[in-house]
Amino acid sequence: MYRLLFAALSGFLLCVPWLSINLYWVGWFAWVPLLFALRDTRPMMALLLGWLAGTLCFAGGSYWLAGFMVNLKQISPLSSTLLALLFWCYIGLVIGLGCALYRWLVRRLDGWDLLVFPAVMVSVMALYPMLFKTHFADGQVSFLPALQAIDITGAPGLDAMMMLFSVLVYRMLTPRRLPQTPYSRLAQGLAWGLLAVWLGYGYISLYEWDRRMQQWDTRRIGLVQPNDAITLDIPAPAVGFTRESPPEMLATERLVAAGAQWVAWPEARYKGYFDDYSVRDSYARAIARHGVPLIFHDVERRWVDAQRVSFNTVALLDGQGEMTAQYRKMLRMPFGEYLPEPWSWPVLKGLADLVFGEFLRPLGAGSEHTAFDLNGMRVVPKVCYEAAFPGFVADAISSDGAGKMLLFLSQDNWFGETSQPFHHGNMSILRGVENRVPMAHLINNGPSLVSAPNGRRLASSVAFNRAELLADVPFSEQAGGSFYSRHPQLFLNLIYGVVIMLIISALWRGRSWVRRRGRRCSQKTRPTGN
Repeated sequence: MYRLLFAALSGFLLCVPWLSINLYWVGWFAWVPLLFALRDTRPMMALLLGWLAGTLCFAGGSYWLAGFMVNLKQISPLSSTLLALLFWCYIGLVIGLGCALYRWLVRRLDGWDLLVFPAVMVSVMALYPMLFKTHFADGQVSFLPALQAIDITGAPGLDAMMMLFSVLVYRMLTPRRLPQTPYSRLAQGLAWGLLAVWLGYGYISLYEWDRRMQQWDTRRIGLVQPNDAITLDIPAPAVGFTRESPPEMLATERLVAAGAQWVAWPEARYKGYFDDYSVRDSYARAIARHGVPLIFHDVERRWVDAQRVSFNTVALLDGQGEMTAQYRKMLRMPFGEYLPEPWSWPVLKGLADLVFGEFLRPLGAGSEHTAFDLNGMRVVPKVCYEAAFPGFVADAISSDGAGKMLLFLSQDNWFGETSQPFHHGNMSILRGVENRVPMAHLINNGPSLVSAPNGRRLASSVAFNRAELLADVPFSEQAGGSFYSRHPQLFLNLIYGVVIMLIISALWRGRSWVRRRGRRCSQKTRPTGN
């Protein structure tokens, strides 16, 4: 019973920083109860305990999922809750698998938990197929010194540091149960030293980036947060407005009058820009009047191979109102924007329609990253779900990061007035720090936010309201990009290599143990002469 309680406690503690960033410190101790629960267990028991902790963790962190499926698929609350429960059990299994492999390795290697636990958990979480790539680092945006070194490792590196700290705390609380050899004391010293280096780099880097940004110019940007209601149908224009003259255009004029050098609108209601000439002409004339570029999102319909295909497209209108660039969303949300295999196969598609309801607006995928040139500032647009994938965003910045800024456009009203938009914004802050570029995340229902390359919040809006946000963004055409931008897979590949070496070592020691046991048994049964 105490094992179950400790595993459940860890599951609760792990999700706390996702729900309240002011409680970020809880995440550094969250694994300790689970480590107590796993003590002296066999891999199968470790799998079950980890699965319980993982299911509770992800259920608490994504409690909004049940309501999301009601809004997205128009299914009943009971069906939505059951589907959400299945999803939480599925995604929670990643913690169970990591715990099972951890216990199997530790039993065979006589310890090594300081290395095994972080390496195994990070690698299993990276390889496990998830709908949303979530990191425990997402809850650490208030702990700025801890964020800075992710410009080398990405968010998985901070996950590993938090897990390492929990193992060290666990070892401090159980000194009599663990072997205290010179090697174990050396390992503990190295682990504490690694944490000190991580945080020391963080404090120095945070100060250095603050100092550097004081010498940069600033660009004033305007963000329109319309708080449009969600709908599965193409909505009528807002009351008192037309498609040619939406309320966002009026908000844009106010932001331009306040000094905005470019303005962005979020992923929100259908605008008809790509479908109607009258909308395109009206936008062009409105933008040309004030001469400030506009970035906005709309649904684009095109014929591809004799089929009508829709894209989630972000368009750039220059100061004359002409569309000079566009970006089509590359990563689509499974079951929301497309049916992944094998669910799209003819045999299973009928079952998928039965489970998930009438399929919602299947979308085509874009093929390449894009940077919008705005007078030297190169804005890299991404849409909603894409903010959850560190490697994907790093590929967009790449080795050519100088002068770039990330811009995420989202429609999060599907999740209601929950913690989801806040968590979504936290993910985006990490993407900015990983790639050392300014970042703006414009969310239809808020809170929209702007952050500096070191993760400091420069501006934010109130959630679940209409808002217009002006932000002065520190900017340099020579700065941008990071080691992680250039090598986004290096840290994970190193972790994979460590885990493979640990597994090989465990298998080899297992064979040696079997041979030694066989020799002892043969000596006991060998006949002796007089």
